[in-house]
Amino acid sequence: MRLSFEQLDMIKEKMGVDKLWSFSKVGTYDQCSWLYKLKYIDKLRVKGDNCYTWWGSVAHEIIQDWYEGKYPEYGQMLEELEKKVIEYSMLDDKKLKFPSDKEWENYIANLRHYFSHVETIPFKVTNEQAVLAVFEGLEKYVFQGYIDSEYIDEDDCLVILDYKTSSMSGFTGKKLIEKARQLMIYAIGISQHGRMIDGEMRKFPLDKIKIRYDMMKYCNITFMQKNGKPKTTKAERKLWVAHIANPLRKDLEDVPKNIEKLEKEIAKLEKKMNMKKTTPEDAEGYSVACGEIALEIEALKPYVFDPIQINEMIEKATVLNDLSVFPPFVQEKYTVGNCHIDVEMTDEVIEEFKRELVDTLDTIITKTAEEDKEEAFNRSRIENSDSYYCVNLCDLKDHCQFYKEFKEHNEMFITKQNQPSEQDLLAMLGLV
Repeated sequence: MRLSFEQLDMIKEKMGVDKLWSFSKVGTYDQCSWLYKLKYIDKLRVKGDNCYTWWGSVAHEIIQDWYEGKYPEYGQMLEELEKKVIEYSMLDDKKLKFPSDKEWENYIANLRHYFSHVETIPFKVTNEQAVLAVFEGLEKYVFQGYIDSEYIDEDDCLVILDYKTSSMSGFTGKKLIEKARQLMIYAIGISQHGRMIDGEMRKFPLDKIKIRYDMMKYCNITFMQKNGKPKTTKAERKLWVAHIANPLRKDLEDVPKNIEKLEKEIAKLEKKMNMKKTTPEDAEGYSVACGEIALEIEALKPYVFDPIQINEMIEKATVLNDLSVFPPFVQEKYTVGNCHIDVEMTDEVIEEFKRELVDTLDTIITKTAEEDKEEAFNRSRIENSDSYYCVNLCDLKDHCQFYKEFKEHNEMFITKQNQPSEQDLLAMLGLV
């Protein structure tokens, strides 16, 4: 539920502040101080999305609509996605184009798999609930935002769930804590003010709040190892079968070995059965066991394949991106589930985060108060190593002097690279 301007004004009055903060505002400053100046000091606005924000909104809306009961049938999520693919194909907006056709094909293939196989949450889910969080620094900072989805899990914890259609590369180690700052603000806000659950205001200390990301482009693949312990690996949804090609190959290559192992077990049992000290009752038990193992062997024999057959099977499964071509014992071994990334909120992590957040807010307030805003929010030149955001994601790059300089520098470099050598120039002019 999005709050109206009147409701937001009421909150400001109630909290005794003249403005509300959003994580996107602070995130903009962390990304680029100059972009912050353009957006929040100069008040420049550009309408429209880029390809990632457009499709991110689509993915959010479809899964949230599912939890709100707008699709009676599970398969309607994929149908809705395909409608959006058609709508997208008819748009004539360069800003919505992916950097390459290959990236677009990969992106939508992952989402198609997600909406065909997503494991839905078995608890009551609420979406887009407003949240407030308060921090103290040079002034009182009140954050207001919305949580993608939230629910109470089996441990009676409140789970804050955020959907991501982006790459998983930035969601590990220290980068994960940086990514989770927005959700940590929301968790702190809930711990401060409580949460209305089924008409009752409940308190949730931070140790009863969980932060979780649903990485929609990825899945978890779980299977049992020989040591009896489960193993889980993560893969892009469109490539999940290719990701486990080696274990699949070993499953098939091990069939003759498994048959041989079972035959040895029968031989051992038959040896025991024929021993003088073996009682008739024991002999009968060994005989039954031999019969059961023999059935296992007969069940495996149709699945003895030569290397060429195994290669063909894996290639076909990789193209189909499912295990339907494999024997039942292989299909049953692997489970594909949602790729969730959980963030551990220790007291140390939370306290450090609060300090860093307040320091950033204090810096923004101090710089905003300075007379020379250009000097206050100045940034270093854009380098190729950190240009991805500027080139692909910044919505104000056409208004940015640093991006203009970056483009001019690259164009000049390319021009120089394409210039013919002196010898080639003389040859082209017939002067050699």
